[in-house]
This record gives sequence, structure tokens and C-alpha cells, in this order.
Amino acid sequence: MCDLLKFTTLFLRLFALFIFGIFLAFPISAMCGAIAILISYLPLIWQILWRTGLGLLMLTAIALFLEALHNGTKRNS
Repeated sequence: MCDLLKFTTLFLRLFALFIFGIFLAFPISAMCGAIAILISYLPLIWQILWRTGLGLLMLTAIALFLEALHNGTKRNS
């Protein structure tokens, strides 16, 4: 069960790095004058963000639920 929790934690870290990279890309592209290109990709970025975030939220819930079941059966036996 611990592997699923580690897997989920890894993906949450990568997702946080992805969001951090996007937030860094906006000022850098504004300084270089390419903000119009980045704004045109904004709907695609938004689709990726909310779908990935929703999937990670569900994966986190499943991992925590399975971990709780595992700890509950371990405690009862």
C-alpha cells in the first residue's frame, strides 16, 4: 500500500513543479515579448491543469482510503 502513496506523492510534486514552471513562464515571456503566444496556449494549459489536478485529487483519495483500510485491518488483527 505504501507504494501507491509514494507514487501519488511523486506525481503531486511533479504537478507542483509544472504549475511553478507555468508561473515562471508568464513573466519571462512578457519580458521577451512573446506573451501573445503564451496567451494563445492558455486554454490548452488550463485543460491540462484541471484534468491533471482532478486526476491527482482522485488518486490521492484512493491512496488515502486504501492506506486507512490497510492500517485498520492491521490494527484489528
